Amino acid sequence: MESLEVLKLLLKDWKGSYKWLILSFVLVVVSVSGTLLIPFFSSFLINNGIAVGNTNVIITYGIYMLIFALIVGVCEFLNVALAISFSERTCHGLRSGAFAHIQSFNFATLDKFSGSDLLVRLTTDIQNIKIGIQQMLLDVFKAPLLLIISLFFLWITAPELMWVAVVLIILECFIFLIYLWVSTKAYDKKQLKYDKLNRVLKESMAGIRVVKAFVRQDLQNQKFKKSAEELREKALKPQYYYAFITPTLMMITYMGTAGILFVGGSGLLQGTGLTLGEVTAAMTYLVMALIPISILGYMVPFVTAGISSLGRVYDVINEIDDITGDTGGSSVVSVIARENMIQSDSENLDTDKVNPRKIIPSISFKDVNFTYSKESGKQAKRDLKDINLDIEAGEIVGILGPTGSGKSTLIHLISRFYDVGDGKLSIGGIDIRDIPLKTLRYHIVGLCLQNSNFFSGTIHDNLVSGAKNTSFDKMVEATKAADAHDFVDDMPQKYDTVISRGGVDLSGGQRQRLSIARTLILNPKILILDDSTSAVDVATEGRIQKAIGNLMEGVTQIIVAQRISAVLMADKIVLMDKGTIQDVGTHEELLKSNSLYQEIYASQFGVKAPNEEVV
Repeated sequence: MESLEVLKLLLKDWKGSYKWLILSFVLVVVSVSGTLLIPFFSSFLINNGIAVGNTNVIITYGIYMLIFALIVGVCEFLNVALAISFSERTCHGLRSGAFAHIQSFNFATLDKFSGSDLLVRLTTDIQNIKIGIQQMLLDVFKAPLLLIISLFFLWITAPELMWVAVVLIILECFIFLIYLWVSTKAYDKKQLKYDKLNRVLKESMAGIRVVKAFVRQDLQNQKFKKSAEELREKALKPQYYYAFITPTLMMITYMGTAGILFVGGSGLLQGTGLTLGEVTAAMTYLVMALIPISILGYMVPFVTAGISSLGRVYDVINEIDDITGDTGGSSVVSVIARENMIQSDSENLDTDKVNPRKIIPSISFKDVNFTYSKESGKQAKRDLKDINLDIEAGEIVGILGPTGSGKSTLIHLISRFYDVGDGKLSIGGIDIRDIPLKTLRYHIVGLCLQNSNFFSGTIHDNLVSGAKNTSFDKMVEATKAADAHDFVDDMPQKYDTVISRGGVDLSGGQRQRLSIARTLILNPKILILDDSTSAVDVATEGRIQKAIGNLMEGVTQIIVAQRISAVLMADKIVLMDKGTIQDVGTHEELLKSNSLYQEIYASQFGVKAPNEEVV
């Protein structure tokens, strides 16, 4: 995003908080004015007090200078406190808004951002924004005011010396603009390398067991070292630029001091009308006029880094969700709006035009096509092609096929993690796009994903994470149906046993059974099990299927599986291959008539299928 566009978005988010910006401006005006009045008084003290030995003038103007010094100190303190508070509040709004908006992303939107990228944007980038806002509030008003008022006081004090200030200021501005141009690009490149480093770090930590199992530590070390070296190279460039600009600007300031002393001293010797007090004050005003540009040189690295990071955070907040059509817009407002929307959805389900209690759990695919690719045209690869399928309410349907045949993609459309490309998908005769997402996923479709994932906490908290008001008895009933109650009951703290993030201290079969139980607790109208028993033995799989059948009687069930044993009891089996439905029928029908099904049967059971010669 362009810097100007980013700042416009920030000002929009600051709407309603302008009073604090105005207060900061007032504090800066008082502080700068007080700072510049001190050398103004010092010139009178030197000329009318020290030079003529007038003690009363010395004391009077000394008191004035002390009072203004105290006023300046108080204003500086208040402005620093305001900058810290304001930056923290802004970053809290951005962080909360971005996180809340990420929670609303569908799978297609999440595919655009890697986990490590989002992590950097909500941590490192937010920190950069905070520092940038603090520096901006402390110096963005102060620098131009200090420059303008210093030049004004210099002009009324010693107009003969103005040309020295103008020449040096033009020189500093030229150097500063070059620095600004090169440093902004350097900070953008550095942040991209941060993303890459975090991506390598996350992948290595998440797959640490695989790394150790295959003794790939050296390879991972090399990858991380390479990314770290690239980051070091990109991080050094803006630091080199900063190391150049700071002493350069200070050198020009010292040149200005020397110039004022030389020109002013020559004027004193030649009797041009300049006084010692005026030359001393003029030297101070020149330094104060040049200081703002030095301040900008110090401030720019933080502000440019903050603007760059702000653009990256707004890229997330303003990402339009392909399914909901929602855009975060304003960070704080988007959080409030989203919370209100969720609350309204929960409270008004009975009055909503789509009442989940009355929806018939039948599913219909009509000429559905889908592709993960964003390419358009006839040549674009389609991951699902010409899908036509009707599933009746209460029916048990198995979806079977080779790896990569489109099974998981098909059921992701039912949960509306992705939207269909062409065609129509409806539930109970209602187009799925007309059903609110919260209603669809919370009340109608219960999906047990292929990869079970758990959060750090107790087993109980993980099981009821989707339905907080679930009774203990209902939870136990669900775990019994998923054949998980016995191993949980054997644990020391039973359902209060704490598990690690991801459930890494559980076996694959235990995670799958708990994941099934978590889905059953929702009591959905449509239950989808995406290869959810692949890690359990056939006997356990049979017990789970029988128990689910008794517990979820009348519920439409879709079972995605690699093993034929998982779908033997289905009312019908949908056989998929290469993104298309190859055939639909019962186990017996497909075994007699479909060659692909016969091959799968023979490979899994080690016997020839009946009528295998029949295609």
